[in-house]
Amino acid sequence: MRRLPSLRGLQAFEAVARLGSLTAAAEALGITGSAVSHRIRGLEQELGVDLMQRSPRGLTLTEAGRRYRGGVEKAFAGLAQATSDLLGPDYTRPLTVSLTSEIGLRWLMPRFHRFRAQHPDIDTAILSTYQVADLRAGEADLALRYGGGQWKDVEAEAILRFSVSPVCAPVLKEKIAGLSPAEALATQTLIREDYDDWNLWLAAAGIEGFKPARQLRFIDYSMAVTAAIDGQGILLGYSGYVDEEVAAGLLAYPFKLSIPTGKGYYLVYRREHLADPRVQAFRDWVMSEAAPGPVGASV
Repeated sequence: MRRLPSLRGLQAFEAVARLGSLTAAAEALGITGSAVSHRIRGLEQELGVDLMQRSPRGLTLTEAGRRYRGGVEKAFAGLAQATSDLLGPDYTRPLTVSLTSEIGLRWLMPRFHRFRAQHPDIDTAILSTYQVADLRAGEADLALRYGGGQWKDVEAEAILRFSVSPVCAPVLKEKIAGLSPAEALATQTLIREDYDDWNLWLAAAGIEGFKPARQLRFIDYSMAVTAAIDGQGILLGYSGYVDEEVAAGLLAYPFKLSIPTGKGYYLVYRREHLADPRVQAFRDWVMSEAAPGPVGASV
């Protein structure tokens, strides 16, 4: 006889493990946080194993919980896929697209009105997050994902390939005109992100290991662009992300050197999801907007 614990307990455990909190799990399941906690306790009692550790900060997975999570998520993904295969796509929920705020603000949103005009009958939910959505588990139908294009069990089609070159306000460009990159950057503030490609560009410029006098750091690229426009320093510009500001004369390229990063943004989806005509429509529209492979990016 199969050893199968309570499905409601498994649902509560999977939701907390995936979403990271009781509150988020309760909202997803449509029950109270205390009910989620009660179901997890019941599951632990059934199994005779502690799956989560409780503290004032909330719930965290134990080692046993981490091991169990993989099998539970795989089982739920299989059930979701089997149901979809049997009943077809669920048209009662919106088409869900996961992305970071940068690609959303600087690439998708300026174009999105065209998708809505072409497909007014498709309701869409845009999820802005830095967490990688689990497409197999149904967290999203598609994603715009940053990287090199190699992800397991998904299709990945490039929409932006990146090249980088410093940008700054035109008045700052005039101030450093005639200076070499090393001389110019030594006198100015470098505007940086945690995972930018400044080191890659500096190495290509022959000043690898360069230490600027001052740095201004951001997590949000759009905020960094605003600081650069305001003349607060020199930002590493990703073509495709700063093109409009350069065209409008708000930013300028002080140096000629531009290099590819080898990374970019990709449209990511599971092939079987194309059975949903909404997924197919969004995929076709994104790829038509990306053609013929413009260069651009952010981290």
